[in-house]
Amino acid sequence: MIRSGPKTQHHRLFAFFVFLTVAALNLLPTTPLATAGRDQPFPPVITLTAVGDLVMHMPVVNSAFSVAEQNYNFRPIFQEIRPLLEAADLTVGVLETVLTTNYQRLSGYPRFHTPAPLAEALRWAGFDLVFTAHNHSLDQGVSGVINTLSALDAAGLKATGTRRTVKEKPYSLVEINGLKLAFFSYTTLTNGLSPPRNQKWALNTFNDYKIAWEILQLRNAGVDGIIMALHTGEEYQRYPSPGDQQLCKRLFALGVDIILGSHVHVIRPLEKVVVKDPFSNHLKTCILAYSLGNFLSNQRWRYSDCGLMLTLRLQKKLLQPGIEIQLLACTPLWVAKERNGYRVLRVPPPEEIETTSLPASYHQKFQEVWADTESILLGWPGGLKQLQPPFF
Repeated sequence: MIRSGPKTQHHRLFAFFVFLTVAALNLLPTTPLATAGRDQPFPPVITLTAVGDLVMHMPVVNSAFSVAEQNYNFRPIFQEIRPLLEAADLTVGVLETVLTTNYQRLSGYPRFHTPAPLAEALRWAGFDLVFTAHNHSLDQGVSGVINTLSALDAAGLKATGTRRTVKEKPYSLVEINGLKLAFFSYTTLTNGLSPPRNQKWALNTFNDYKIAWEILQLRNAGVDGIIMALHTGEEYQRYPSPGDQQLCKRLFALGVDIILGSHVHVIRPLEKVVVKDPFSNHLKTCILAYSLGNFLSNQRWRYSDCGLMLTLRLQKKLLQPGIEIQLLACTPLWVAKERNGYRVLRVPPPEEIETTSLPASYHQKFQEVWADTESILLGWPGGLKQLQPPFF
């Protein structure tokens, strides 16, 4: 069990009242409920928050060095966004770097090597699991993969996408509040780098047949939902190519429920996709985020200095296998670069900008990010209608 956030009990209470109301209105079939008895609990529900890439350029790293502590302290970067990350039952993001305790070998682009205290700061900020399959996974070879996973372990952070040994699973299983979820992290890109032949298992590179087999095993074992972090696409292109779209459709056909796209460093559209579940032959609704953009980076130009934070409500289905997915929040984020360092900030809606306690110099940027985010999300067929409920 990862964490029961402060909202968990409220969700259960809310769900229980909804159940009673629906049953009273005779909207649910009576036979399954009558035969279920007291042994069958109400379908489990959790909240999942997801963000995009943490790209650890050296200006970001250098800003976190504490002269007093003679060490790196990344906590202030996440101070403002921490309450939102902590509020979910489960929070995930893409760790696009390699971690090390050897401060003599730190580096940024093109071969990332970041101080290990970043892991502790992420756990403190509210992250529960990070995705480690990306085009920089092998920047420091297989030893870098091992060091990164060891640092994450020490901080109490789960990870998926890379492995230290062939015996470790290529996915991460999480059971929380009675809901069983499998998290996958795969990349189609490695920057031309590859592990030794006898260590190919160290990084999850995209393979339809392998993914299909893993999903089949998990669904047969009773996993309720499959979440895929997919690192792919052409950088800085704000719309997915036909190839990107076809790739995502193949994953949904294999049984994936949610796709969280990354790599392109800009926000791409969101989409609600209805497909036939290959395991039940019933229609199901999936969520597709082609790219959540940058959660943290030193890319200061328009479209890349911002990202998207999604919060989803996942509930076990009543009468068939799988999960029901509801989008609860779609929050634009912006990375502020200040004299004292960097801060990840929530971008308020236009009507709230003037009342924010943040510097007035940020207001124009907030308006720009909000307008750009609306433009990309609301202009896509099958995408959002607005940046607040009801979204679709």
